[in-house]
Amino acid sequence: MKKHLLLYILVLAIVYSCQKQTGTNMEPIYKSDRKPPVVTHVRVNNFPGGAFIVYDIPADPEILYVQADYKINPKTGQQVKASYYTDTLKVTGFEKAGDYQVTLHAVSRSEVKSDPVEVTVHPQTPPYLDVKSSLQIVGDFGGANISFRNVSGSDIAVVALVDTIGKAEYIYTNYTKDTSGNFSVRGFSAKERKFGAFVRDRWGNVSDTVWTKVTSMTETELDRTKMKALVLPGDQTACCGSDLNVPLTNPYKSGDYAFYGVTNPNDSVPARVTIDFGHPVVLSRFRYWMRQNGGAEFRNGTLRFFKVYGSMNPNPNGALDGSWTQVGGVYELVKPSGLPYGQLNSADYEVVNNGSEFIFPLPAVTMRYFRLVILQNYSGGGGVEISSLRFMGDYQ
Repeated sequence: MKKHLLLYILVLAIVYSCQKQTGTNMEPIYKSDRKPPVVTHVRVNNFPGGAFIVYDIPADPEILYVQADYKINPKTGQQVKASYYTDTLKVTGFEKAGDYQVTLHAVSRSEVKSDPVEVTVHPQTPPYLDVKSSLQIVGDFGGANISFRNVSGSDIAVVALVDTIGKAEYIYTNYTKDTSGNFSVRGFSAKERKFGAFVRDRWGNVSDTVWTKVTSMTETELDRTKMKALVLPGDQTACCGSDLNVPLTNPYKSGDYAFYGVTNPNDSVPARVTIDFGHPVVLSRFRYWMRQNGGAEFRNGTLRFFKVYGSMNPNPNGALDGSWTQVGGVYELVKPSGLPYGQLNSADYEVVNNGSEFIFPLPAVTMRYFRLVILQNYSGGGGVEISSLRFMGDYQ
């Protein structure tokens, strides 16, 4: 019995010892009340919104890390730590350019702090304020378009507001780290009103609001009964009894019955298809639904890279010449999952079912004839499959 008791006590002792050594016990392994020496020879390299603090760390084996405490604005404090094996701390998130005090401590393995070392940093204008200075608001279809420049590629949020009764109302937040971009807020009638925007960064700093009075343009769904396919010389045609009128009459959804584009020896390169709207229009956006049959989704003739052109009076020989005006740049239908060819997940099927929307830049191009130039489909070729198309804009 005594042997069993002694064995039990020995096992407990071993387990307790292992806990101490592996850090499962919250007490420090090294216990010392000795205050570590301070960091020395502190240098500062300022940058927009922050600073690098470089220092000499004492050759003391008990020092575990260096800690910096500072305030990014009068209310919000921040703390960062750097390992003993580096000599640099990065302090960021300051609300504006100016002088800020940063307190440095060397901290021992027993969590004992050294005496404080005060250092002054002077961050340059933070990125979110530079973005705010670049904001531009213009009238758009059914609302307003807000553009920005974010040269540093910082994580920011551009918040859109509207003022209709003397009070700011929230509309939408655009989260981005793109170096430039724009977005539209819609759902408003065609009249003059004030739209605003401000910028917020990841630390909660908020810029002033930029307000602009703009006149929204009418946006409506264009009537597909007025549209028809127009086959100009060199345009792509379809097989299997299909033509471009199929996606102009199909319901707004993906399906197997579609425009089955095929490439022919006399087709223009890159491939193209043309639609006659029946009346002059300006376009705000369009939505494309791909063919869906369990094997065509993000495969075969699914549109991937393309360009859009508009014309009021195209050359009857089909040439993509000066009678056409390019609308925007190169568009891409993005596969959300990024999975290899033939593999799809739920995010991909959401695009299959809901379609892909493409927004046209301002100012809008007046056109009667719409030309889709297929640079590449998802199989790497030029044949395009289109289940349905929806156009938004206004008649002229």
